[in-house]
Amino acid sequence: MQGLFANPIFISLFYVLISCLIILLSRVVFDQFALFKVGKEIKKKAHTPVIAFGGYLFGIVCILVGAYGGQSSNNFILDFAYYVLYCILGLILMTISGLVAQKVILRKFDNAKELLEDANIGTAAVHFGVYLSSGLIIAGCISGETSSQVSIQWADFLSTIVYYVLGMAFMFLFTMLYDKLTPYSIHEEIEKDNFSVGIALSGNIIAIGIILTKATIGENAADLTIMQNAAAYAIDLTAILLLLPVVRLILGNFLVKTVVMNEEIKNNNVAAGLIEFISIISFALLIFFMVDFTSVV
Repeated sequence: MQGLFANPIFISLFYVLISCLIILLSRVVFDQFALFKVGKEIKKKAHTPVIAFGGYLFGIVCILVGAYGGQSSNNFILDFAYYVLYCILGLILMTISGLVAQKVILRKFDNAKELLEDANIGTAAVHFGVYLSSGLIIAGCISGETSSQVSIQWADFLSTIVYYVLGMAFMFLFTMLYDKLTPYSIHEEIEKDNFSVGIALSGNIIAIGIILTKATIGENAADLTIMQNAAAYAIDLTAILLLLPVVRLILGNFLVKTVVMNEEIKNNNVAAGLIEFISIISFALLIFFMVDFTSVV
């Protein structure tokens, strides 16, 4: 049996099996703490709750991949212990993200009513974005964190929690800035079933998660001091504040010159919302793969 756990193929299949079990567990946790129970809504053919749950599921998978990517100590028992503990921490933080979506980001109206009674796709899209963005941020924190020592380093878990809290705080600040930069109130429009506004905002939130993952991913931060890590993270936050609004400006004035994007989104043009969703995320991916903020610290 000991030889099996030295076989990389067996280890990979073992982690796939454990990951599937954790995904099943995540569904149970979601049903306990979310605004709805997934199975019940599927039987009712309700699509908006499933959209929100889809973001949660994507986020959980991101965390599983990040936790698996942190297996680097060459000690199977230690690696597996880190994996399980990070998955448990991820489930807890993702549950908190659901509360952030309904109590902080979309705090001005009843999320349960919008999701379950009004079938509001805009509300579902924002929940999808918050969950996925949270999963990306958590995955970035835990990727590459495993220590080569023979004991669990609890400081790794603390740093994950700290960066998660900072990410959620920044997500809230960004949505406030986004609300100020648009010629409409995002809460009023989403509550009025303006799906386009919710979809566009969701894209921006996911873009935040992608860029913050770049700031927190263990492989980039491993060789830096605490101060250098903090500086790199601050630079990434500044980049988001400056670059995403610029991208929105370029999108509205150059990429689709025949329409006024803000007006189209306000008028619930879902195509316009999707264009912003895709363009913002595409730009964030360019930042993720091409820009190394740590080189300036």
